[in-house]
Amino acid sequence: MSKATYQLIASALQLAPADRLVVANAILARLEGETDDHESQEIREDWSDEISNRIAEIDSGRVKTIPSPEV
Repeated sequence: MSKATYQLIASALQLAPADRLVVANAILARLEGETDDHESQEIREDWSDEISNRIAEIDSGRVKTIPSPEV
């Protein structure tokens, strides 16, 4: 792994979980050859916002999670 790659990963890991998700999704979209048209970009942004909101609700304690064995 190059020094630049290592530094990029280290920097990304310092981001908030929701921001790391945005970065990861952007990279994966390019690897999967997804087009960058307006509609797919809007959908990705909407999902990213939704995920960020859900993470914030869990982190704040407004929402409680249920362990998978109990579901």
